[in-house]
Amino acid sequence: MDTKRGSSFAGAGDLATHAERARQYLAELNAACANGDKSAARTALRQAISELELARAMLRTGID
Repeated sequence: MDTKRGSSFAGAGDLATHAERARQYLAELNAACANGDKSAARTALRQAISELELARAMLRTGID
């Protein structure tokens, strides 16, 4: 590990928040699938993807 580079970046907490929200939506997706609710599953999956895309964009911005 390069000691000159910081191990974190501004916005890391926000990134973690988006990742946690994605995890919650994936839990909703799991429950919807178990209940056979395709509409709720699609919605939860879209929301999880959105949160992960936000986290990815924040990570790229934080690294650059």
